[in-house]
Amino acid sequence: MEEHSQRWQKLSLTNTEGTKFDLSKEKQSPEFVLVGKFFTRRAINVEALAKMFRPLWRTRRNLEIMAAGDNIALFAFELEADVEKVLHGEPWTYGRHLVALERYDGLKPGNELSFCKTAFRIQIHDLPFLLLTREVALSLGATIGTVIKPVNNSEMKGRNFVRVRVVVDISKPLSRGRLASWDQDKEGWVSYHYERLPNLCYWYSRLTRNDKDCVVWLNSKGSLSTEDQQYGPWLRAPQFNGAKKSVVVVLGFDKQESGRA
Repeated sequence: MEEHSQRWQKLSLTNTEGTKFDLSKEKQSPEFVLVGKFFTRRAINVEALAKMFRPLWRTRRNLEIMAAGDNIALFAFELEADVEKVLHGEPWTYGRHLVALERYDGLKPGNELSFCKTAFRIQIHDLPFLLLTREVALSLGATIGTVIKPVNNSEMKGRNFVRVRVVVDISKPLSRGRLASWDQDKEGWVSYHYERLPNLCYWYSRLTRNDKDCVVWLNSKGSLSTEDQQYGPWLRAPQFNGAKKSVVVVLGFDKQESGRA
């Protein structure tokens, strides 16, 4: 069905209809707003959203939630710090389905929002010990999407992996890893694992649909098996415990003695 907002271009407008009416002075005072797309077939309601997100987001000031149709909701915050806190906690889910958030200035029509970006914390596994560094994490992360550099570099170190936060294009299949060389004659597969990964299609690795909604699966009429899937639950990262240190610096006795002098 043609969008109502575009239909006027094919109409013969009357003089009154064709005269632009200036609404620029009627705009509401600016707020800190996020708009979210819920990739679930379940209809959302604002009361359920408020009940779920209130203990998760724990905003310092009030939060107003408004339904915008087509499983889209607006979140109006009183503090910019609350917006930053929510975005820092991405990805968010609703019933294990992805919620894609965007900053919103309130002027762009809803049908012009793309909802194609979400930030993930990605664990990079199967690297040699000498390459478990911040620089390697940032370099590999940049091949996946836009890297968000951490304030504290300790967030990037795991037990036998490195971590990086990347803004991923969710309209494309998730990157499972890549071939890499760490010497002239040595190479291997570096695997990516995504923390707090929502439901996704294991046929095309789309976060915006389920296996049962996939065209490949529907066309197969159930003849495909899970062995045919190119993606799987192994994309999910093991739980990361940032409070448990994976690296401890032990001072030598010379350092201790010089500190006492």
